[in-house]
Amino acid sequence: MDTSSYPSSSRSSRKHDLNREKFLLRVISPSIRGKTCPICLKDLEDHRRAAVITVCLHAYCLNCIRKWSDLKRKCPLCNSSFDSLFYKISLSSRNFLTEKLPALGEGKSVIAEPEFSSRVRQRMTRRSKPLPWRRTFGRPGSVPSHVIAERKLQWRASVYKRGLQAVPISPGNCLEQNVSRDGHMKEKLRQRIEPWIRRELQAILEDPDPSVVHVVSSLFIARLERKFDVQGQLGVEENFLAPLQTFLHNWTNMFWYELRMCFRCFAGSSLTIETYDAVVEYKRSD
Repeated sequence: MDTSSYPSSSRSSRKHDLNREKFLLRVISPSIRGKTCPICLKDLEDHRRAAVITVCLHAYCLNCIRKWSDLKRKCPLCNSSFDSLFYKISLSSRNFLTEKLPALGEGKSVIAEPEFSSRVRQRMTRRSKPLPWRRTFGRPGSVPSHVIAERKLQWRASVYKRGLQAVPISPGNCLEQNVSRDGHMKEKLRQRIEPWIRRELQAILEDPDPSVVHVVSSLFIARLERKFDVQGQLGVEENFLAPLQTFLHNWTNMFWYELRMCFRCFAGSSLTIETYDAVVEYKRSD
């Protein structure tokens, strides 16, 4: 469209609107899509009820991060200081608003404790100490998502080929979950862990669409239901890993170890997979 005949103010306004749309689609939306709130662990399916921290682009339920911001102005995931949020995010109207937070305590005689459950408060307290970021794969929006995904696949493949293994993150940053009595929690765990399993199998097997993802997750959850000690060694009966060995071969034990570490410090915690990828430490296996 030829905009040369428009007044300069109109052209400037149109350019501004287009830039906002691009920012919404390329930066804000990917920060929310497929994510869960790290505080309450609810899915962030409804963009209109989500908020994205402007500094680090981590997404939360709007109510959760507002309550958190009444206590402190550090991102619960990466500890970045923040004073504003993107909210009222609408993909249909291609619009969003930016909320500038008032100074802590401004207009309030007392900063009240948010009405979180005791379990959520414990999780938030445990995550208050920042974890050191050890790697990055590109900032969402500035690097295409498929490039970031490919970089992560190459990184995961190198972990297996170099014989590395994850070092457990400090206990205060990991939460164990009991799946034996809670069917809803078991399904939530499956939803969180299967994308990780899919990526690992893609890296190991070099198959873009591994068909055994559900088999692996079912095997692992079945083991959890039988009170498998995820903190112990690979003390499993000889034939337990046989279903995995048929297609993972020599990678089976390494994969099973990484899966258990993933459960402890990602699927069983308030971390997102992006944060876990960035902070997990590796060492050479003995």
